[in-house]
Amino acid sequence: MYIKKLIPILTLFVGFVLAPQIQAQSSLSDMIAEAQAEWLIQSWEGDVDGSKVSLSFKWVIEGHVIASHFKGNNSESYSLIAVNPESGEVEQTGYNKDGKKNTGSWGPKDEMPFLKLTSKDGEGNSQTMGVGFRLIDKNNIELQIFNVDASGSVADFSEYSLEMKRVKPKSKI
Repeated sequence: MYIKKLIPILTLFVGFVLAPQIQAQSSLSDMIAEAQAEWLIQSWEGDVDGSKVSLSFKWVIEGHVIASHFKGNNSESYSLIAVNPESGEVEQTGYNKDGKKNTGSWGPKDEMPFLKLTSKDGEGNSQTMGVGFRLIDKNNIELQIFNVDASGSVADFSEYSLEMKRVKPKSKI
């Protein structure tokens, strides 16, 4: 009889103790603001050997989920970016035009927003690369591509860089 009365009290107590911890988890918008990386959530265009490359980030669930779209000469991918509620880490999951799944994790590298992205094909073969984003000014960013070795370690210096210009939103009539 005593245990039947104790269980609801313990449940209520545990709820009060854990509720602040659950609510304290940062939203994606909080994490972006803390990293001062709001500038990245726009549309960008660049040129690689005469071919247009575009990359866009936009909120699809305000404050919690960002959609990313990359399009290059022979490649295109769509991804979603959100905070994993279990780990608290910022993760990205998407697919490219060939059906390859891409998964990644976001964090800082040398004060840049940084994505470590792994692509897997249907046979389980994977390839990982790192992408750093550096703000040049309000209209220009630099993408820096880093090698990632088999153990997951990111190279100290980028192998390639690409300057991209902000695409101004089209005015609505």
